[in-house]
Amino acid sequence: MKFSRIVSLALTLTIATLCLLSPQSSFAQESSAGVLSVTTADEPVIADENDFTYIAAPKKNPKWALVTKYTGTDSKIIIPDTLGGFPVQVLSSEVFKECNDLTYIRIPASVTSVSGQTFAECRNLLEIDIDPKNEYYVVENGILYNSDKTTLIAFPNGIGGEFTIPKSVINIGSYAFSGAYKLTKVNMYNTVTAISQSAFQGCFSLNEIRLSDNLAVLGKKALANCVDLRELHLPASLSIIAEDAILGDMGSRNDKFYYFTDGVYCVPGSVAYKYVYDLGVRSPYLKTETRTLTDIETGVQIIDTEGTLPIDKTLYFNVTPVLTEEVASLVPVRYNHIESYDISLTCNEQEYIPTEKLIIQFSGLPEDTVISSAKIYRTNGTRVFELIRSPHTPFVVAQSKNLGRYIVITNNDFSKKGDVDGDGIITSYDARFALCLAAGLVLDAHEEQIETADVNNQNGVTTEDSRNILRYAAGIIDSF
Repeated sequence: MKFSRIVSLALTLTIATLCLLSPQSSFAQESSAGVLSVTTADEPVIADENDFTYIAAPKKNPKWALVTKYTGTDSKIIIPDTLGGFPVQVLSSEVFKECNDLTYIRIPASVTSVSGQTFAECRNLLEIDIDPKNEYYVVENGILYNSDKTTLIAFPNGIGGEFTIPKSVINIGSYAFSGAYKLTKVNMYNTVTAISQSAFQGCFSLNEIRLSDNLAVLGKKALANCVDLRELHLPASLSIIAEDAILGDMGSRNDKFYYFTDGVYCVPGSVAYKYVYDLGVRSPYLKTETRTLTDIETGVQIIDTEGTLPIDKTLYFNVTPVLTEEVASLVPVRYNHIESYDISLTCNEQEYIPTEKLIIQFSGLPEDTVISSAKIYRTNGTRVFELIRSPHTPFVVAQSKNLGRYIVITNNDFSKKGDVDGDGIITSYDARFALCLAAGLVLDAHEEQIETADVNNQNGVTTEDSRNILRYAAGIIDSF
């Protein structure tokens, strides 16, 4: 089979535009979960038995009905409990094929088998519902899961915007999001280990997806036809990538198209890197990246700049927020905001101890936090150790191979001359901060920090200011 990589922005935009020309339902509003839900006053109706075709099974002793097709015209339906006197037990993959008028479907308690493909062509479906007595499936915000919410079964195509897959989900089922043409962004926790066949196929407006750091399986055509997805980061944890998992489209001569115009990012040496390379994708579209592990709730991230974390094992990154009162007394300086986390890595339920330094980045601080004032401490319980952080780094990061408990503080009081980081004391760090300001290396400094660093009041921070702050910190001078 001949492979070729053709990146076509024009084709991408054309397909995306055509997909958005579908009529939109007027039965929707934004919900607290950030998705659309049915809110009309008209009530669902129990669908007429004559609107279904079905098969009684097993043939020799019929005890239940397998539903094969719905032919009715109602937009909000309740599937009856029985058809022909038999309990409705199985909904086939084509029951609601091309049923674009449906906005609401309720599944009876008797159903034991249903898949994402069952609803994959209901373009305006906003809510899947289910009888609460059903023992096999549950619904949350109109989205269908298995009974313990470890598998996401079906996401209605009419829902748009951003969606975060619940933390309980381990597997994203086959065709779960297939055809969700209004979906633009997907987040998932690191609990997800498998994305099944065609799970996101045909999500034409999807422009961002955050894959789990522990994703092991990417099924056949799992991300096929996602024509608006500009870049893709494939985690090093992937061990199985099926055929056409990231396919863009196929031409009339079986040429294969890929639409990641900003690149596919892979960790060198990983299964994902080899997979993409074997497709024929090369630089600049195949891009290497450092392995990262991220906790999406706290924003804490580990960056393996030395490439020492094993790529053939699944590592679990555990981040637990710590109550302020447990650590506040340990901090030796002033602060206005404090956060603390217990950080660890586990592999096969055993603690994993890094052999080389890792970068630990704290990205979940409040928006009004003065990032350039941040300080990071590691504690062993009774003592704290301040970790070096460069003033010109626009991220709150520390470099260490010791995990455990970390404390991050920030300040917003820069009223004391020379106290550039606002912690209430003047140290050599303040002098270094002023020197970075003088060199134009700090891009996110607060205006009051700049004024505080200008100890000579010369309308600008200079190397002389840095020198004087250092002299003050060393006790050589006692005022500015």
